[in-house]
Amino acid sequence: MNHRIPALIAVLAAVGLAGCMSRPVQVSAPPGLSAPSNEPLTWVRKDGQSGRANPALADQFAADRADCVRAPGDNAALREAEACMANRGYALVPASQAAARAAQYRRMAGY
Repeated sequence: MNHRIPALIAVLAAVGLAGCMSRPVQVSAPPGLSAPSNEPLTWVRKDGQSGRANPALADQFAADRADCVRAPGDNAALREAEACMANRGYALVPASQAAARAAQYRRMAGY
């Protein structure tokens, strides 16, 4: 009878591990990135300001992008540069949400 206990423990452990391995892993998008994966992404300043009306901000963005983005601007290259650009004050967002996100950042910054 004593030899059955280790066998029972081994069977229970195997069943428990099999249950863990059979669960699918779900990967979710980062917060705020709920757009389809094929939607173009774009950078938004975390203070909500735009370089369109401010040449100094446009020049700063060009320099930051040149330092951070190593490949042409497809979504994969932009995601690779996300941490670098975040350290410089930019957020990567779906293009369709850029204006709303910039407005949200302006409100948070008190503009």
